[in-house]
Amino acid sequence: MLRVVLIALSIFLVCWLFLTEDSVIRSLYALVLPAGLLAELIWFLDRNNRRIRNYLEAIRWDDLGVKMPEDIPDKPLKELNRTLNRFNKKLEKLRRENMAQAFFTQALTEDALIGLVVVDQENRIYYVNKALIHLTGAGRIGPGNPAEQALSMVWKEIAGLQAGMKKTLELGAKGQSRILLFQVSEFVIGKESYRLFSAQNIKSEVEITEIETWKKLIRVLSHEILNSTSPILSLSTTLTDLIHDKEEDREALIEQLDEGLDVINHRCQGLIKFTNAFSTISKLPSPRKEKIHTRDLLNKLQVLFRQQMQERGIDFSHTVLPDAGWMHADQYQIEQVLINLLKNAIESFEDEATQKKIRIAATTLNSMMRMEITDTGRGIPQDKLDRVFLPFFTTKADGSGIGLALSKQILYHHKGSISIESQPEKGTSVVLEIPGQHGVM
Repeated sequence: MLRVVLIALSIFLVCWLFLTEDSVIRSLYALVLPAGLLAELIWFLDRNNRRIRNYLEAIRWDDLGVKMPEDIPDKPLKELNRTLNRFNKKLEKLRRENMAQAFFTQALTEDALIGLVVVDQENRIYYVNKALIHLTGAGRIGPGNPAEQALSMVWKEIAGLQAGMKKTLELGAKGQSRILLFQVSEFVIGKESYRLFSAQNIKSEVEITEIETWKKLIRVLSHEILNSTSPILSLSTTLTDLIHDKEEDREALIEQLDEGLDVINHRCQGLIKFTNAFSTISKLPSPRKEKIHTRDLLNKLQVLFRQQMQERGIDFSHTVLPDAGWMHADQYQIEQVLINLLKNAIESFEDEATQKKIRIAATTLNSMMRMEITDTGRGIPQDKLDRVFLPFFTTKADGSGIGLALSKQILYHHKGSISIESQPEKGTSVVLEIPGQHGVM
C-alpha cells in the first residue's frame, strides 16, 4: 500500500510540475521518481512470485523440507508465508502417513500366503507378490511385463476370468502337484481399470475333503451292500440246511426253495439297481452346451408338472428377467436338474397344507445365470441339511437319494454351483448358478 501511495504521489508531482510550473525539463526529471518506484514494485512482486514458484516447484518434486521466511517486516507477506509453511507441514504429515500405509500394505501383500497379481487393461503386470511367483513357478516378474509371458503356465486358463469368477487349476508333476484356486476382482484407478487375481493352494483342503467324501461314500456303500447281502447269506444258509434235512417233505421243500430263491432274486435286483444308480453319478457325460431360451425351458416344465400340481392344489409361477433370457448349457442335463428339484418341491407339501407355492426366478449376477427355486413345503431339518447332496441320502421314505447328488454333479461339470437353504415348516430355497452366455430376450 505504501508503494502504491508513493507511486500515486510521484505521478501527481509530475503532473503538477508540468501544468503549474510549465517546465517540461523539470517534469521529465521528475518522471524518474515514479519510474523508479514502479520498477521497484515490479521487482518486489517478481521476487515474491519467484519465491512462491520455487516453493511450489520444490513441493512438486517432493522436497517438503523447503520453508518460506517468516521473519520479515511485511506483515501480509509474513502471514502468507506462515500459511504456506502450515500447508507444507500438513502435506509432510499426509506423506508420512501414506508412506507408512504403503509400507504396511507392501509388507502385508509380500509376506501373504495368498498369491496376488494385478494386471492392467493391456494385460501387463502392474504388481505381483512373492507368493504368486512361488505358487505358479514363474521366473522373474516385473511391472510392465506381458502377463501372457510372465504367467505362461496359467494365463491361458485365467485370462478370460471376470470379476467374481473362480477357477481351479492343477499344476506340477505327480507327488509335487498344486491345486490353485484363482479368484478375480476389478477396480479402477483414475481412468484405468485393473484386475486383481488371487491364488491359493487348496490341495490339502481338497485332499481332506476327498478323504471325508470317501469315508462317507464307503459308509453308504457298506450299509447298502450289507443290507442286501446279509439277508441273502442268512436265507441261503437256511435253504442249504433244508436241502440236507432228510426229514423235510419234498413238496414243502420245493415251496420253501421257490419262495427263498424269489426273495434272493428280489434282493439281487435291488443291489443291481443300487449299483446302476451309483454308476449314473460316477459316469456322468460331459455337457454338450447350446443356447437355451430360459422362458421356453420353464414353460415346458410347467406343462410337464401341470397335472400333478393341479391335483395337489399347488400354485406355480416363474419369472425371467430380461438379462437372463438365454443360458448356455446342456439342455437335457439342466432339464434333469430342474425336474429333480420340482419333483422334490411337489413332494415337500403335506396333503393338509393350505399355502402351497412354488416359484422360480431367473436373473444374472456377476456374469452368472442365477435361478432360484423356492417352495413353502415342510422344509428339511437342519441336522440333515448338510447331507442332502450325498449319494443315496434321502429324507423321504421311498426316495433313492440320487436326485440332488446327480444335480450337483451336473452343475459341477457346467462349472457352476448349487446351494440349498431350508427351514422346517417354512420351506426350501435352491439356488443354481451357471456360467455362460446370456442376452436380452
